Amino acid sequence: MAPSLEELAPAAPIVSIDLPKTFNYGPTVLQPPIQTSGEPVYRIRTQTIVDAMPPRERDTESDKFPPVIHFEPGPWMRVPKVVEMPKLPGSYCRMGSIPHGTTINAQGFQPSRTDMGAPKIPEIDITPVSLPLSPGPRDVAINEAARVKFASQAADDNASRRLPQDLSPFMANGTITQRILDDPNSILRDANEGKDIIENTMFAVSTNAPSGAFGGGTSNIGFNMGTDEGLGDAKRGNNNGNTNTVDVTAQYWISKIRAKVELDPSKRDGDRVSPVAQGPRDAVPEFYIDHNVEIPSSNKTFTVAYYQIQYSQMVFLDFDGLKWPHVTVATLAPIAHVEKSTLSSAIEEANM
Repeated sequence: MAPSLEELAPAAPIVSIDLPKTFNYGPTVLQPPIQTSGEPVYRIRTQTIVDAMPPRERDTESDKFPPVIHFEPGPWMRVPKVVEMPKLPGSYCRMGSIPHGTTINAQGFQPSRTDMGAPKIPEIDITPVSLPLSPGPRDVAINEAARVKFASQAADDNASRRLPQDLSPFMANGTITQRILDDPNSILRDANEGKDIIENTMFAVSTNAPSGAFGGGTSNIGFNMGTDEGLGDAKRGNNNGNTNTVDVTAQYWISKIRAKVELDPSKRDGDRVSPVAQGPRDAVPEFYIDHNVEIPSSNKTFTVAYYQIQYSQMVFLDFDGLKWPHVTVATLAPIAHVEKSTLSSAIEEANM
């Protein structure tokens, strides 16, 4: 019979300050070594959120770009399958710090799924939900009777409490519409219109473990939690919480896309080229022309393939007896100065 962990422990605690990425348990604990790896989120810039408000007057060189609303630093971690203690499948984990006093571990509880063609992206709702909900693990699918609609969710209500109040300029150019307010994921579906999507892989992460599973979670500062964790009516003197974050979920779709790139005789090695965008806000990749691609003597079209990342993140903030949904969606394509993507590799990928 193998000794217990208690029997293996020394009489006095030993503290080792280290930065390991390999965990070796030794021969007495029947768990083979596992190796985790992490990739900083800021490298792919999926969580830098900027202001979409109309541009203001700018008179300094440092004020050319929209202000960053917030930045959520933190790595992705790939956790391999654990065979002994505890038995767990391989998963991804999104670690992050939300810059109003919340840290998260959003874990994948289901295996990724690959399907042919474009991803099937579900609808998502930003209507607040009344509290309390039932205790224990819960799904993001909420009974409609629990939802509390606000006037600010009506795009054409210019007297509601929101910034900006007047959404007519956004409605005119299609950046904020009633359809988008009703279902922000419609932005992702629209981004895929007209694209030749070969296949897609979907996975999801959550801070709430489903029944029978464990792991994931959030941690909040006292200002966020208060004495009631945001569950009760906010009143002065009651030490109520503010924006207590306990539910974070995110769904990701990685799609392989086939597209066309045209070269003309003026192009040179080191120049960047992109497929034709499907619209003014379409995310298209960039490729460096490398020495493996022969510059044509007349215009020539090449078939390429690249990978597009889309995500839909839902963060619920509990305050004043309501769960306030905050949805972030984006469609991302590789850009040359970050990914160093070459045109020859994209042509080769299209033939695979």
